[in-house]
Amino acid sequence: MAENTTFKLQIMASDHTVYDGEAVSVSLPTTEGSVGILANHSNIIMAVVPGTLEYVPAGEAAADMGLSGRQSVVVSDGLLKVENGETMILVDTAERPEDIDEARAKRAEEKAREELKRANSNRDHAMVEAELSRALSRIKASKPRHKL
Repeated sequence: MAENTTFKLQIMASDHTVYDGEAVSVSLPTTEGSVGILANHSNIIMAVVPGTLEYVPAGEAAADMGLSGRQSVVVSDGLLKVENGETMILVDTAERPEDIDEARAKRAEEKAREELKRANSNRDHAMVEAELSRALSRIKASKPRHKL
């Protein structure tokens, strides 16, 4: 009997669905480090942190969206849930690298660095650090990748 090599993947931001269909793999930043998910992964729930999520779509949904190969999405804080062979990723924001305005992201980085200097409480500090992390992730993802 052939083992299933794809799984149901839903990537949802607070204002839109990024992807809803079959996938071969997904990797994303979590509080425990980078986590990779393949078909038949064990059930887990983890916190997602700002960074770059990468997934390989498969099947009709990918074809309908014109997607092939590895896809990248810059995500903010959220949750990852894998249950019974299905993976759901819920994040506050998600942007494709080509949609990121690098100048705006750099302004957000500068603003966060200034606010970090003025943060009065641990809570303020943590919130500003999250904003800074998101800005840095957006800047990194917006730069074109050079293939070797």
